[in-house]
Amino acid sequence: MAKISHRTVVAGLELEAYSIRIPDYTIGHQLVPFRRGTSEKGERFTRDSTIGTEYNSRPFATIREGYFLLRGGLRKYGSGRYRSRKRSVSGHELLLVGGWTDRFAGAHIHLSLADRELTKALAKKLAWHVHDHIPFLIALGANSPVWANRITDVASNRIVRATRKYFRPIARGELYQRMYDEMLFSRARKTKPGTLELRVLDSNLPEFVLAVTCMLKAVTLNWLAGCAATNRIPAADYVRARQEAAEKGVRAKLCWNGEWVTVPRYLDLFVWAHRNFLDEMDIPEEIWSAIRLIKRRINGSTLIGKASQLACEQHPRTWQRHFAERYVQGLNELLSGNTLYDFAERLCVNLPDLDSVWLGRRNLELA
Repeated sequence: MAKISHRTVVAGLELEAYSIRIPDYTIGHQLVPFRRGTSEKGERFTRDSTIGTEYNSRPFATIREGYFLLRGGLRKYGSGRYRSRKRSVSGHELLLVGGWTDRFAGAHIHLSLADRELTKALAKKLAWHVHDHIPFLIALGANSPVWANRITDVASNRIVRATRKYFRPIARGELYQRMYDEMLFSRARKTKPGTLELRVLDSNLPEFVLAVTCMLKAVTLNWLAGCAATNRIPAADYVRARQEAAEKGVRAKLCWNGEWVTVPRYLDLFVWAHRNFLDEMDIPEEIWSAIRLIKRRINGSTLIGKASQLACEQHPRTWQRHFAERYVQGLNELLSGNTLYDFAERLCVNLPDLDSVWLGRRNLELA
C-alpha cells in the first residue's frame, strides 16, 4: 500500500442555515447578517435561493484546520458577539438544521486533490469508492427531525421528502454534472478547482459535519493508496439502506458487503478498514467525541429531536420559542470553544459518558 499524506486530500464545505429572530426567538429563513470586514480570503458569506443563509469555507487540507475555520466562520454571523453603537438587541442567529418549516438546508462537502487536478475521470473513480458508503454518511449526518413545525420520528425529513427532486440517487460507476444528483462532479472555475461534491447531508453542527468529512477523507486516501473499495453492495440493497438511513438515522440497519448491520457496527467496520488513514489525520478530540457519540447512537437529529420534545412537554404552546432560546445559548457556547456536552446542557439534554467507548476494535488506539 502506497504511503499517501492526508494533506493530499483537500476539502471545502457549504453550510446552509435557518434563522432565529431575536428577541422573540422565531424560527424562519431570513438572511442572517455577518460581520462585514471580517471575511478571509477564500471564505464566502452568501445567499441561498431556498433557505437564505449560506456559508462557504475556504479549502482546508486537515480536519483540525477545517474545524478551526468552520467555527471561526460561523462566529462571524449574528449581532451579539461584536461591539456596536446600536442599543437594539434585535437581530438573527443561526439554526443549523436540515429542515424546520417547509425549506431544506444542507451541508455540501467538496473534495479535491492538492498535488494534481481532479478531472472528471478521476472524480468518477473516486465516486466508485464513495458511492456505497452514502447511506452510512446520510445516517451520520441526519439532522431534520422537525418538519412543518412538527416533531416527527424521521431522522432526515429533508432526504425523505426531497430525494426525487434535489438528491437523486445515482448508480455506482456513474457521475455527472447534474445539479440535483446526490453526488456530482463540480467543474473547475476561476475561483475553485474541480471537485467531487456530496450533497446529501443535512445542515448540522461543525463537529458532526467534520465527522462525516473524516470518513470521506479516509475513503479518498484508501482510493489514492490503490486499495480496493471497502464496501460493495447490490443496487437494491443500496436503495433500501439509503431510505433506512434517512428515516432512522443512527438507529438504522445498513448493508456492509452483503451483511446487514447496525450503524455502530458499520462504524466499527469502517474505522477498522480505514484505521491507518484515520490515525494519520490528526483529528481533534472534539471530532472524535462526535464520532464516539455516533457509536452510542447520538447524532444531530437525536440532539435536536430530544431537545424539541422536551421543550414541547414543558411548554406545549410555545415550545419552539423555548427551544430556539436554548439553541442560541448552546450554539454560542459551542462556537466560543466549548464542547458538545456544553451545547447539550444548554438544550437540557443529557449525553452519555464516552470513556468506555472504543472504535474499530477494542484496544485500537487512534490519535
